[in-house]
Amino acid sequence: MVRCGYDGCGWCAIAPTERAAREQYADHLVAEHAREVDADLPAGTVQVRHGDDAEWRTVPVEEALGYHDKRSE
Repeated sequence: MVRCGYDGCGWCAIAPTERAAREQYADHLVAEHAREVDADLPAGTVQVRHGDDAEWRTVPVEEALGYHDKRSE
């Protein structure tokens, strides 16, 4: 089951497959926990940070998903 790793957020996916659950999770992150910035990012990358005071880092999508997987353990 895919659950949101943000503190205080109780969202969890309801989907027939792991892939569908991850797609729902991505949509949830954009809708609830993302904000738009004016930045040119290379294709296949996203920006992440660990904590409100942390610096933003540009990483491949797979690496960003790995951060989520580590937080969910």
